[in-house]
Amino acid sequence: MRKRPALSLAAALVLLTLALPARAGTGSSPGDLAITLAPYAWLTGLSGTIGVRGVQANVDSSFLNLSKYLNIAGMIHTDILYRDTFGILGEVNYAQLGDQTSGKRVSLDGQMGLFLSDVAAYYRLCLGALGKEGTPPSSLDLLAGIRIWSLSMRLKSATALNNRSVFKQTAWVDPVVGLRAKLRLTDTWGFELRGGVGGFGLSSAITWDAMALLAYTFWDHGTAFVGYRAVGVNHDQGGGRNYFKFDAVLSGPVLGAAFTF
Repeated sequence: MRKRPALSLAAALVLLTLALPARAGTGSSPGDLAITLAPYAWLTGLSGTIGVRGVQANVDSSFLNLSKYLNIAGMIHTDILYRDTFGILGEVNYAQLGDQTSGKRVSLDGQMGLFLSDVAAYYRLCLGALGKEGTPPSSLDLLAGIRIWSLSMRLKSATALNNRSVFKQTAWVDPVVGLRAKLRLTDTWGFELRGGVGGFGLSSAITWDAMALLAYTFWDHGTAFVGYRAVGVNHDQGGGRNYFKFDAVLSGPVLGAAFTF
């Protein structure tokens, strides 16, 4: 499992904690609530090892070959912030991968359905301006929540001795913690960095995520963004006929827009 992207991003976020000034008053009044909805496209590649009941596939499908294996996908992010201090975020990703996602002698026969959702509460650790006077404030958030996985797949093994097809549907939940930094460089341009780690052997051995976005504010209530996101997991469960393994990294470019009210 490749962990370097998550570790590097975590180190960068810790440095940002030291760089941002202490929380300053923002003029918010009691009852202030900001709600953000962000539909987006995550051009997801898949690499790693998938195993079901003794049938195992090493998959390496880049987002560059998306048209060959991605049949349908939908993603949305929701964020609710109260008085610039406490918030809740939710993220839903769904994708169906077709039978072109395959490894040597083993293929995903038909489709694999993947549902991935993050739900987390967060606390705004610090808030302040990094740019010149009048620049919107940057922020750093501490996150804690859960990551929900649900997969259904059929693996087909074709060798000189036999052909074997197995189906598996399973779901699990991992605890996760992380940091998110929103850096406003000017009135219109900014960056968002987010990273986290979880699992801790409770459900998965480990899960991690790393994301970097470049954002452009085109309207008081609208921001377009583009960047890159990766989510990794090392999960196995059961044995014999119930054995399941998913040790993989989902990664690819992100493109979308966020609307805040």
